[in-house]
Amino acid sequence: MIELKKIKDIEDFKKLSEIQKSAWGFLDLDIEPHHLMTRVQKYGGLIQGLYFNGKLAGFTYALIGSWEGKHFIYSHMTGVDQKYQTQGFGFLLKKAQREEVLKMGYEIIRWNFDPLESMNAFFNIHRLGIISVEYENDIYGTGESGLHKGLPTDRLIATWNLNSDRVINKMKQKEPPIIENIPEKNLENFSQETAYIEIPRNIRSLKETNINDALQWRMKTRRLFESAFQKDYVVTDIVFSKDKKRVFYKLYNRFAIL
Repeated sequence: MIELKKIKDIEDFKKLSEIQKSAWGFLDLDIEPHHLMTRVQKYGGLIQGLYFNGKLAGFTYALIGSWEGKHFIYSHMTGVDQKYQTQGFGFLLKKAQREEVLKMGYEIIRWNFDPLESMNAFFNIHRLGIISVEYENDIYGTGESGLHKGLPTDRLIATWNLNSDRVINKMKQKEPPIIENIPEKNLENFSQETAYIEIPRNIRSLKETNINDALQWRMKTRRLFESAFQKDYVVTDIVFSKDKKRVFYKLYNRFAIL
């Protein structure tokens, strides 16, 4: 049985520390403290839990934000205990978050994610329907936890327009789009209507086997995303090669699609 609800019990807030460690390999220094989260929940934030057979298996953690004169919800964390991953719980959490945020009167949720994490990028862009026009360099600094270790913590900024047709349609799709032929003329070429940026299939494995190659991917994609956004491109999808060994961001020039 799956139940989604706001977290209220102090013991459940304490359990979120263990979920953070399980989901991301966080060290104690990285953990978002439970006493802060209780205050966020009380004073305008939104912390929801997913309970599986009565056990807390995952959570979302969001706060009220403001950017360029517009108020929105900033989703700081969405995590699922490792033993419950690959069961679709992350999607259920984001779906519940969307529904509750709309009830609160907000239409936009923003967050950030590592552009080299291919499956998380697929989840955010293809399953949830976010777009991105913003890239930030090394926003957390280099840390020792599994999520932050080894590379600059560059992030794409996600914008989730909750009531858009794009989001509504994307949330009905599941399978990743397959591209039959690698679009070499559009690869890293920001003079066309459509452009593609390749990322490694599994950056975590690459970090373990060849940190120098992983760092080269980080610096190359940083340069490409910054160039693309300066030229008015929008990240709109993730596509896979036919053999699913290669992964590409798909970008459109925003003026070409208006």
